[in-house]
Amino acid sequence: MSTTSKKTAPKTPTKAATKAPTKAVSKAPAKTASKAPAKKAAAPSPAAKRSRKPAEPVVEIVAEVQIETPVQPVAEPAAVPATESKKKAPARKRASKPAEAVAEPVAELVIEPASEVAPEPEPEPTPAKRASSARRKKAAEPAAEAPAIEQAEAPVDMSVEAPKKPARKKPGKPKAAEVQPELPAEPPRYSLAPREDDSSVFGDYELLDRETGAMMRLSLMGSLAWRCDCAAHRLQADCEHGEALLSLLPLERVAQLDAGWPAREAEVWLVEQDGQRWLQWVAGQGVPAAVSELARQGLNELLRLPAERAHAWLQAVLDAARAQGLPLRVEPAVWPQLAWARDAQGRVARLEPLLAEPTGLSGLLKEAIPAYQWEAALFAVCAGRAMLADDLGLGQREAALAALRRWQQRFGLERALLIAPAASHAAWRRDLERLLGEAPAGLVLAESVPAQALNGRQRPELLIVDGVDQLDAEQLATLRELSLPHLLLIAAREPLGDERLTAWVDWLDDARRGPLAVLRALAPEAGKRAQREALESVLLSRRKRELQAHQLPAALVQQRWLQPGGAPQAGGPLPQLRALVARWQQLNYLGAEEQRQLLQALSLLPAGSRHVLSAKVEALLALKQEWLEGQGAAAARLLVCAQSETLLDSLAQALKVRKLLVQRLRQGQSPEEQAASLQAWRAEPAAVLLASDAALVAQASGEVLGEARLGLVHADLPWGMGLLQQRLALACGPEPRGVPVAQLLVEGPVDRALLVQQRSGMAFPDWLDQQMPTWLDEPQLAALMPPLQALLSAL
Repeated sequence: MSTTSKKTAPKTPTKAATKAPTKAVSKAPAKTASKAPAKKAAAPSPAAKRSRKPAEPVVEIVAEVQIETPVQPVAEPAAVPATESKKKAPARKRASKPAEAVAEPVAELVIEPASEVAPEPEPEPTPAKRASSARRKKAAEPAAEAPAIEQAEAPVDMSVEAPKKPARKKPGKPKAAEVQPELPAEPPRYSLAPREDDSSVFGDYELLDRETGAMMRLSLMGSLAWRCDCAAHRLQADCEHGEALLSLLPLERVAQLDAGWPAREAEVWLVEQDGQRWLQWVAGQGVPAAVSELARQGLNELLRLPAERAHAWLQAVLDAARAQGLPLRVEPAVWPQLAWARDAQGRVARLEPLLAEPTGLSGLLKEAIPAYQWEAALFAVCAGRAMLADDLGLGQREAALAALRRWQQRFGLERALLIAPAASHAAWRRDLERLLGEAPAGLVLAESVPAQALNGRQRPELLIVDGVDQLDAEQLATLRELSLPHLLLIAAREPLGDERLTAWVDWLDDARRGPLAVLRALAPEAGKRAQREALESVLLSRRKRELQAHQLPAALVQQRWLQPGGAPQAGGPLPQLRALVARWQQLNYLGAEEQRQLLQALSLLPAGSRHVLSAKVEALLALKQEWLEGQGAAAARLLVCAQSETLLDSLAQALKVRKLLVQRLRQGQSPEEQAASLQAWRAEPAAVLLASDAALVAQASGEVLGEARLGLVHADLPWGMGLLQQRLALACGPEPRGVPVAQLLVEGPVDRALLVQQRSGMAFPDWLDQQMPTWLDEPQLAALMPPLQALLSAL
């Protein structure tokens, strides 16, 4: 500090007085500063005026003073004459601007003594002006210490702004931290209810949930052997209540629990975990070694065994316990669970001979069905709860009705509920009449669950759901509430890969026999093959290519019954036909004019109104969407056949109006025109070709029209079955297998009676489906009249 004092010396009293008060007061006590007379100092030299270095020593001195002694409050300076205040103003204008250097010393001057108990409130913005006034008054007072410190002062600009707010804060005594009162610990969520017999840690407990008010009942037989009546434990054989119970037990009780159940008895529980039900073995320490070793065979580390294959195990353990005089208690819920598996095994054993030789089932139905449909029917009966999702055209309604008949005749089923869309009710009734003769007395066909199904006496034993893949979540939940023992679901599309597959299997595996657990255990990226293998006990989903060639018939025929609407034709050809047949029966003779009238009436017998045409157009559009565009398309393109060129022309025109481009193959076309039509049909995906029987026979190439995935549609009903077989051979070759075929039939007496007659084996002459003769000779009349009489009798 002495070295710094020699560098500069004050020259004028005015400048010295302006600089001195700030440092002098910080160095000396306030009492000395207030009584010392003002001294005149010499004016600083030009070199000192240019120097800016004295600012650093000033800061150091302030730091030393602040550390050594606390700053005392500054006494109020004496009044300064006005003349002296006027002299100071020029000095402030000429001073430099070290604003920050001035701010710190000023803040030190206004610090309160450390003995203050509470800090003063934070000053308002106005005290900045009062601080400036105090500095002006201090400037008039003499310095209390040696001029060396005064000479070390840096020039101060008194015109600078007020010090920043943080510098004016008055630190006081640190505020003591508020002591928060300790809150009482929250009571535990669970509490134990008093026990009737608390002599042993083993046994039954009641656990109260304070938050919900629910009371859980637990049975404790070990640290890992306990069960609860809550919903979580029923689904996963585990819940939070067991841990809560153990946490409430005293330590000595927990030690007794770890030591084991000190009893000579055992129990068998039914538990569920990960979608599968298990038998739980719980044994006391006094169980004989022979029984314990036998019981542990086949158990996992949790002493559990899948209930699906535990029937023989439980029987062996019961026999061993009986022989040793060991009390063995079996939970009542175990027996219904084991009955599921035992009944399924019994159904398989009873139907296994029929699975090996399906021809033995032919007498159960009025009409024979293919072997693969019988396989589906027997699969549904053996499983008890199953889903059929075969390829389109494999006949799932036939399989379902065959399963219903098998259930009734072999297992005594009396009541069944069939839920199906309203649009398919007519098809179900026709198949019931065709295969069973009539609907069984205990079968109810409905679109939704009828009220009588909820009645205890009328409650069905079997539920058949057609189009389960068309049900929404609410409809599915309503049907699940029935909780019937037997279930058959029919899906129009392949369920594998569908996001709803787990929900369907959850419904099928209501007894938790294993399929749901295996499905859930699959990896998310598992494919359809893995899903099919996991669900092989409840799902039958076959593609046509998977069936052996000899299993499939030549055509997979679907009958599409049309309801054209409109008023029926008044009269029609029926009265004339009846009169001509009666005349022939009486005379055994018809004249040439009568023969012409007979042939004309026969040609008008099939329905051909505009309503029928409109219904056939709608049927073709639906077939195109289902077979060619739907999921798991049954065919790549369609071939529509009919005898009448007029009918096909009308269909083509109507389809074009509906924005469907079709190709036409008609009689009289040149070979080039036929080739162009066939090429356009084969080139376009999901294309439709309309061809008459005459055009098919007369095509120039003589090649088979169809490909491997051709769908055939009969737009009319011929008089005989021979024409239908001819169309199939011309379209798909001499040995077709599994070709999807649709037959458009008009709801009414004619088509129904003609179809029944064809199935009975009474056929009309082939020449009715070919070029009709102009006249009929005696042999032709003799061949025509018997089937015609039978047809008219059925109408």
